[in-house]
Amino acid sequence: MLLNLHTHLLKKQADEQIIFNEIIPDSEEGLENFEIQNTESWLSAGIHPWYINEKLYNLQLKKLAGIAKDPAIKFIGECGLDRLKGAPLPLQEEIFIKQIRIAEDLKKPVIIHCVRCYNELISIKKIVRPRVPFVVHGFNTKIEIARQLLDKGFYLSLGGALLNEESNALKVLQEIPLERLFLETDDKDISIIDIYQKAVEVKDLSMEELEKVVFDNYLGLNV
Repeated sequence: MLLNLHTHLLKKQADEQIIFNEIIPDSEEGLENFEIQNTESWLSAGIHPWYINEKLYNLQLKKLAGIAKDPAIKFIGECGLDRLKGAPLPLQEEIFIKQIRIAEDLKKPVIIHCVRCYNELISIKKIVRPRVPFVVHGFNTKIEIARQLLDKGFYLSLGGALLNEESNALKVLQEIPLERLFLETDDKDISIIDIYQKAVEVKDLSMEELEKVVFDNYLGLNV
């Protein structure tokens, strides 16, 4: 089975298990009408830092806390921190921590969006001391930051950047321990098979070995 840890696209290939991301709406009407539509799929749900409504975030959190109890929701997120876009960073941090609390209550791991806020992310993990696992998705940042995150117990999910021979993600793939690795397509219309094939080449594994490693990592996230 090809586990695709994080995608915004519902279509999938044979032998692919997607985790489809449901983003909590940022409008009053959207929140009133929001329901999980894809309960037959595996899902994640969270308040993305781009879509935090400064007036409605308590309603957003209430909606998330309610739907996150559904067994179809395997992860809380994507949620996190973005220095370049979204609500003011202090509010992003507040909402992120509150989503971690929801994840803790439900014993579900967290999928994290992080852009130029890795010091803040590591600091929050140190202060909050969550028991649930943290997975940074779409990682494509310097190897030094990857090492810091791995040292602090994070998992990393790598995606379409692996197909770029000059990417940071490819350098990270060469070094990351297999037991901390996930693979994904995110919002890109690309094949998860291509992502796995690149990882097979770099890590010198068979496709079957890599599929088992990634799925075992997923099973190991259960807390």
